[in-house]
Amino acid sequence: MGKNKPAAEIWLIKAKEDLAFAKAGWQESKIASVACVLSQQATEKALKALLELENISIEKTPSLKTHRLVDIIEECKKYYPQKLEAFIDDCEKLTVYYFDRYPAEIPLGITEEDVTFALNTADKILQLVDKIISEET
Repeated sequence: MGKNKPAAEIWLIKAKEDLAFAKAGWQESKIASVACVLSQQATEKALKALLELENISIEKTPSLKTHRLVDIIEECKKYYPQKLEAFIDDCEKLTVYYFDRYPAEIPLGITEEDVTFALNTADKILQLVDKIISEET
């Protein structure tokens, strides 16, 4: 079965929108938790774009209905092992930010350093995914 570039591009567009909003929101409001959560979401959608490219339907694959980036990137590594290996630890850290979406008994205490990490990591992963998808004919 061939690649599903149209589906991948839809997921990537949503990832880019999340990251753009995270960057703009951080510049405007300096709300660290939202910038980090949106960076996690952008990364999640970008990685899921790679799976869609490989004709793996996120909607039809229960194990991929997760926000745990390490699980998603491990699945992606089956298709792009050398390109994604370097991001495993970063994805583990980004996943933690997802859980700051809701009030918790123990807040994460996200810092400006966390925001810089989250935005930069999401940006790198989105650029890589964009390149992979763009190379498909």
